[in-house]
Amino acid sequence: MAETIEQQIERTMKQAFYDLIDENTNSENPDYDWIVRLYTEMKEKLLFYLRKDGTTYKSIDESFDVELFSQMIRNDVFSPESMIKLVDNTFFWIKSLGAPYRDTEIDNSKRKVLESPLNKIISVFLKEVHVCLSFYDEDMKQILQEKN
Repeated sequence: MAETIEQQIERTMKQAFYDLIDENTNSENPDYDWIVRLYTEMKEKLLFYLRKDGTTYKSIDESFDVELFSQMIRNDVFSPESMIKLVDNTFFWIKSLGAPYRDTEIDNSKRKVLESPLNKIISVFLKEVHVCLSFYDEDMKQILQEKN
């Protein structure tokens, strides 16, 4: 099936976004504010469909420490162990909240992050998480449409 104009535009915009992530995180002077905003958006997207008084909401809110992430990224102090912990935590929540039929795609994204070179891991992490979160968002919108 041929790609529609809308699909082409969306694909191009996503690729431009991912290219920006690569350029920004791998430059000599990264825009740390933007990187932290992307991390904050990840947290917000995970929380969006959850009840604020629920235990899952509270657990995610506590486990995504934006201030700690900001300090670590700005001071370049991510150790391999802390990065693995961040990746494991993030993909655990994405997989827990997402549709089971997406598990393989989520596992593949996590693997891509963990197998990436250390100098590229932040950019690959941000890109792959955003890919998985777009799946989550699509699935949740579909569920909400079906309920209405």
